[in-house]
Amino acid sequence: MTNKLDIETRLDRSLQKQLTAPRLDGRFDAAVWARIAAQEQGATNPVREPARSPSSSRWLFVINVIGIAVTVLLVVIFGMQSLTEVSMNLPTPEVSAATGEKIFRIAAQTITLASLVFGLLFTPLGRRLRAELT
Repeated sequence: MTNKLDIETRLDRSLQKQLTAPRLDGRFDAAVWARIAAQEQGATNPVREPARSPSSSRWLFVINVIGIAVTVLLVVIFGMQSLTEVSMNLPTPEVSAATGEKIFRIAAQTITLASLVFGLLFTPLGRRLRAELT
């Protein structure tokens, strides 16, 4: 029986025969030394520019900050009420049933439309439109 070391040795030799690296000519060597010399002189790499974050990440950051602020505000308000047993009795204006129904209907339609537009901004069509506008 062959032991594990022999099997690994044969597999390693077989893999080395299958994988052949291309021979590099003098251009690669010259490019490496040129890059080293440029870095020693304090020059930045002219080939690559630093990656910029997409504008969507900035919008997501803003939305997250707003969400965190609202969450903190709600926790503070309702937490203070429950911990200190202080109730804030704010007077609410009297609104008729018809007016309230109309306000809720318009608010629901507005929120739905805004949600659809916001969701469509992250589709391929929305990305193309945002790229055209920016």
